Amino acid sequence: MRKTIVVYRSEYGYTKRYAEMIAEELHCEIQEGSNITIDDLKKYDTIIWGGGLYAGGLNGIELLRDSFESLQGKNIVVWATGFSPGRSSEMQKVWRHNFTDSMLAQIHTFYLRGGFDYQRLSVGHKIMMNGLKLKIKMTKNPGEDERRLLKAYRIPEDHCDKNNLSGLVEYVRSL
Repeated sequence: MRKTIVVYRSEYGYTKRYAEMIAEELHCEIQEGSNITIDDLKKYDTIIWGGGLYAGGLNGIELLRDSFESLQGKNIVVWATGFSPGRSSEMQKVWRHNFTDSMLAQIHTFYLRGGFDYQRLSVGHKIMMNGLKLKIKMTKNPGEDERRLLKAYRIPEDHCDKNNLSGLVEYVRSL
C-alpha cells in the first residue's frame, strides 16, 4: 500500500475511535489534526481526514481546505462523523458547505455515524443544542430523526461501529 495517513479532529471521541479503527484496518499512520502541518501531509500519497460535524462545518478541516492546491496529485479521502443518519441529500449540503465543487471532484467523501451524549458536551455545545431542542419541541410534527435526537438528550446513543468503515477502507485499499 502507498504511504497513507489518517488525520482526525475529535471533540467527544467518536471521530478519534473511527480514526483508530481506520488506521488499524489499513496498517497506516495516524495523527491528531491540530498537530500536523501541510509539510507533514505532503509526505503521504493518501490522506484520510476526518472530523465531527458542527452546524454543518467539519471540525479541523481548515488546514486541508486552505492548503488544497499544495496537495494536488494526492489521494484525499474525507469523512465526517455526526449523530444524524447521514442521508445522501443532507451530506451533499455538508460537503458543499465545506469544499468547492472543484475540490469535491478530487475528494472521496464518507459519512460515519457517531453518537450523542448530552452530558459530555461543552457548555457552548450544550447552549447550541438546547436551542435546537427548543426548536424541535416547538415543531408540531417532529420527524423520526428529531424524536430520536430528543430521546438522546436523556439516553446517550453511540453508533460507532467497525462495520461502518467498510466503504472507506475498501476504497482506500483499491487505490
